Amino acid sequence: MTIDVEMLIKQLGEPYQSIYDKGVIPYKTKPNGSVSDDDASLDMKREGIFLSFINNEFKTLKAVTLRLEDEGKTDWLFPNPMPFGLDPVMNQLWVRGHFGIPMIYVESQKVMKFYIGIKEFYPLPVPNQHIVASFTYNEDSFVSNITFYPLERAKEIQAALEKKRLDG
Repeated sequence: MTIDVEMLIKQLGEPYQSIYDKGVIPYKTKPNGSVSDDDASLDMKREGIFLSFINNEFKTLKAVTLRLEDEGKTDWLFPNPMPFGLDPVMNQLWVRGHFGIPMIYVESQKVMKFYIGIKEFYPLPVPNQHIVASFTYNEDSFVSNITFYPLERAKEIQAALEKKRLDG
């Protein structure tokens, strides 16, 4: 099933039911999360999309993640049209060539045996400058996933990282 990913991303801050009623999310399955969780989620695996919602009565969309790599599948290719002129296969040089210097840069790290890639956050160009794309890279500097946030959320992340850096 083809999803208009760009339209879905533009729904950030909207309640689940409103997004569903517009036909942007074709799933009847609602986001799930326990009462004690801050977040609820909806994983659309076949479409390569993971949605994160604020776990309130409205289930407000707070982030959209596109999986460009699937560790379990070597022949995985993102099955929907890419939003905002992005490509399904991109590396760090391509991203920087299109977006410039990132507003936030997070170093890669190894946790036990797992590699957690570099993350770079970029505001999208006008007229979508209120949306930020966070690119996560694999060990070969190719984009493994992209998460889209509202600009306000990216600023919160930036402030938290700066506080952490200053605290040592």
